[in-house]
Amino acid sequence: MPHRRLRFLADGGALGALMRAHDWAATPLGPPEDWPEALKTTVGIMLGSRQPMYVAWGPARLMLYNDSYAVLCGARHPAALGKPFSDVWFDVMEDVGPIVDRAFAGEATHMDDIALVMTRNGYPEEAHFSFSTTPVRDEEGRVAGMFCACAEITARIMAERRQAFGLALDQALRDIADPARVAEVALRMLGAQLRVGRCGYAEPDEHGEALLVTAEWGDGTLPSLPPGTPLMPVEAAPAALPRRIDDAATDPVEGLPGGAASGLLIPIASAGRLTALLYVHQAVPRRWLEAEEALLREMAERIAASLARAQAEVALRASEARWRGLFAAMHEGFALCEMVRDEAGRDVDFRYLEVNDAWERLTGITRKAAEGQLVSVLIPGVEPFWIETYGRVVRSGEPAHVEYQVATLGAWFEVFAYRTEPGRFAAVFLNVTERKASEERQALLAREVDHRAKNALAVVLAALRLTRADSLPAYRAAVEGRVAALARAQTLLARENWSGAALAQLLEGELKPFIGEGQHLVLEGPPVHLQGRAVQPVAMAMHELATNATKHGALSVAGGRVSVSWRTEDGGATLVMRWRESGGPPAVAPNRQGFGSRVLEATLRGQLGGGIAMEWSPQGLACTMTLPLAGPVAEEPPIPE
Repeated sequence: MPHRRLRFLADGGALGALMRAHDWAATPLGPPEDWPEALKTTVGIMLGSRQPMYVAWGPARLMLYNDSYAVLCGARHPAALGKPFSDVWFDVMEDVGPIVDRAFAGEATHMDDIALVMTRNGYPEEAHFSFSTTPVRDEEGRVAGMFCACAEITARIMAERRQAFGLALDQALRDIADPARVAEVALRMLGAQLRVGRCGYAEPDEHGEALLVTAEWGDGTLPSLPPGTPLMPVEAAPAALPRRIDDAATDPVEGLPGGAASGLLIPIASAGRLTALLYVHQAVPRRWLEAEEALLREMAERIAASLARAQAEVALRASEARWRGLFAAMHEGFALCEMVRDEAGRDVDFRYLEVNDAWERLTGITRKAAEGQLVSVLIPGVEPFWIETYGRVVRSGEPAHVEYQVATLGAWFEVFAYRTEPGRFAAVFLNVTERKASEERQALLAREVDHRAKNALAVVLAALRLTRADSLPAYRAAVEGRVAALARAQTLLARENWSGAALAQLLEGELKPFIGEGQHLVLEGPPVHLQGRAVQPVAMAMHELATNATKHGALSVAGGRVSVSWRTEDGGATLVMRWRESGGPPAVAPNRQGFGSRVLEATLRGQLGGGIAMEWSPQGLACTMTLPLAGPVAEEPPIPE
């Protein structure tokens, strides 16, 4: 167990261990036990947090940080620990140095996005961060250091760029009917976006033996590859694709002709069959980033879909025979329909004239049932949106690109609709239900994480405001203990994707740190899974009971014993927990209700809708707690007053 003056370094995961082992006496900071109280408190908070945080302290601005921030350091960790800030981040000091200077001058800073080009993993990369810096003052009110809480938002920025570029690409291609023009515009935009020497599209030859260039754009740094240039055999593609080639001299691969020294090769497949290849080439070696490959993958599907749509339009205009061939072979669902109007000329329905095999696969309705049938009969209760949208396309001649749900089918569809002739339209579509569900799950998880963070901060603020102690070290220890209990609960929830936690695991993790040499902890009960919103309140309640036992009860003496048993009642709907102390001093009821008692009341009774009964006896404290295992939980934790 660490010395009481070093308890602020007791937790903190890997960085906590590194900081405890570090030779601080050889640095200007000196031994940790002699650090200023402001630094100890700030470091304790930092090590107990899951958010990336660091502290720069003293005239040398030496760096201390937590596990989450170590990830942002890349290969500069662990050497960055205890080093001057300017030595660690030498390559971005022009951008961040003035911010640090302002912090040490007493000025706090907050930025939602700062873009930096850094070489933290052995190669230059663009990175984005949101952060806030706060001056930290010593006991005499002088700025002695800086505290920074931050988050890397590179992935989000890159995703937003991909989304913006995708929208721009869709807009540029939407009204182009000529496939050659679609390829020309798409490859030019994509090549310029990635700043490459060559961007091209290749498809299998008529025998399906080799991938041949069909369209290409270049900036002049590489010779162009004429249409028909072979890139690689089709049979070799599954083993070689997708492929990042940073340097062809050390990673030779087919598919880099014409003087290219590096490249990205992305396959496009349909129904498990390779249908095309999107590639970018560079005249010099280049380290390709994950974000660049992600952009190319996403745009490959968009370009393929745009080409398919354009080819469909050409085929429809060319001849009935060619149109039917494409109609049957398309990966996208395709339907030819006619609008139905009432006597007043209003659009009230539409009829399916022909649909393709993909339409049947994507909707789950057979072609036999669909062709010749009204949509109102085929899909009862279909949303009026579809009739209104297709009617507008037929009347105006303007194409439409929409995403909307067909609730009766339980599916979302992305649809391109075009007028083919008076009163008729064609619809090209994909079933995007899975993507929509994924987006909803991500949004739900983001809301849940945000809710948990706000609840945690509310409890921390209550602990800071209401904790009472005879001295600053005692106050700090009490607050750190409560924050640590909260952090352990958050960690357990995060490990289980916020779905809840096993009661035994929660109790063991929360109570074991309190058990000293010669003391005993007994946990007995059946497997019980707590719902997500009950984990934090139960953890806080256990922490308060253990804290009280350490100060006044069984855990205040050697040989003390704490046992926690539990059972379920009412068919598994109610949890009954029994806390019992023995081997310690007699339990005496307090004269007033302290913070711990108020936490027990607020969490178990106020937040979870349960009950609590305390028994003070010469044998020790006993506490019986009941709480529902299902049903509603208070959205916000009642804050003790």
